[in-house]
Amino acid sequence: MPTFLIVGAGPTGLGAAVRLTELGIDHVVVDAGDQVGGMATSVRDEHGFTWDLGGHVLHSHFAEFDRAVDASGVKMNDVARNGWVWLEGSGPQSLVPTPIQQQLAEMPTDLYPDAPLHNLADYYRNNFGGKLFDEFFGPYNYKMWTAPLEDIDHEWTSLRSGSAAPNVPRLGLAGSAPAAAGSFPYPIGGTGALWQGVHDQLLEPGTVRLRTRVVDVDVVRRVATLDDGSTVGYDHCVSSAPLTTAWGWLGGAGAEGTAERNSLCASRIYAVGLGYRGAAPEALADKTWLYCPDLGVPWYRATMLNNYDPANAGDGRWNVLCEVPLLPGQTLTADDAVRRTEESLRALGAESAYVVSRFVREVPMGYPVPTLGRDDIVRTVDERLRAHGIHSRGRFGGWRYESSNQDYGYMQGREAVDNALSGTPEDVYWHPDRF
Repeated sequence: MPTFLIVGAGPTGLGAAVRLTELGIDHVVVDAGDQVGGMATSVRDEHGFTWDLGGHVLHSHFAEFDRAVDASGVKMNDVARNGWVWLEGSGPQSLVPTPIQQQLAEMPTDLYPDAPLHNLADYYRNNFGGKLFDEFFGPYNYKMWTAPLEDIDHEWTSLRSGSAAPNVPRLGLAGSAPAAAGSFPYPIGGTGALWQGVHDQLLEPGTVRLRTRVVDVDVVRRVATLDDGSTVGYDHCVSSAPLTTAWGWLGGAGAEGTAERNSLCASRIYAVGLGYRGAAPEALADKTWLYCPDLGVPWYRATMLNNYDPANAGDGRWNVLCEVPLLPGQTLTADDAVRRTEESLRALGAESAYVVSRFVREVPMGYPVPTLGRDDIVRTVDERLRAHGIHSRGRFGGWRYESSNQDYGYMQGREAVDNALSGTPEDVYWHPDRF
């Protein structure tokens, strides 16, 4: 019987496994997928294009993560940050550099920064004014979160993004200050190449069992049942399965010590990739990503993956990944998502005649939405799970958007192991503001 069962081989599961390997403690990692990396994996399609499953940007706040990146042996490109907003899906004339709130001709007069804030809609209206809210922040965040802003908490906005910048930069007039130069590292071979390298270089062979799904956990006996009918006993478990799944191991909503109703919310998206032959159109050639608030455009973010790593497309080609949300009440098939995305990009000069590859992958859980009351649910479920030796951590295991970047996810796995063994604090999960 292994001392630790690790459920999930994404950044959090691999972080836990690396820590246990360092400590010489026996463990087994199971993952339902066919490769490591979880949502940070990369897929190479039949036409030779490489696709991440989201617009991932790699940053680090932790020496332990830096050491893992170095040890992986994966080389990095240094990518110049060049994000833009596509305000209207009619053509390149509505492209505006990011952050859009620092491209203003004049400051809004309807700002109420000291007014009480009850939700994310209040935050954006009070701090950026009605015009910016109506034209960008309101519709863009609705597309990204797939939930009304009145149901979402605003606390995460004051934290830092993956870089040193806050998640939501402040207002500013265009040209009032020089744009901060910025770049970020990107693994050659795609984001998933990093996590494959961590697996290959830092774990013992045979530690990870892929294509292996946990179908149930007896939390009292500390025994997991796998999809092949076998069982695994454990002393401790670090799980990056969705917190809602782990809650089900306890008995679900209303289980002892937990909320009567599950109001946790996650976005659902299609990752749509289009690979083209020839050169990218002028409007997209130098961009790293676009944000689009226009509800008539199906995607909220488009990432120019060939500008992250030319090998993602190959010589004489380019590729763009678009994240297409399924909005409340909307019925959208994968084929519809691809077709509508391709149509939208024509307005930016991406001609369908040059399409070589059409890639689509449904992502049932895109973002854990920071809804009002989320932390009350998370804390009570976490308390009950930990009483049974289970640390539910990671992007959806922890269900805390503000601490789910890749470096944070990796560190959550490491800190969960240390907490289970010696009770040391898990500051990365609960207090991302400290880093």
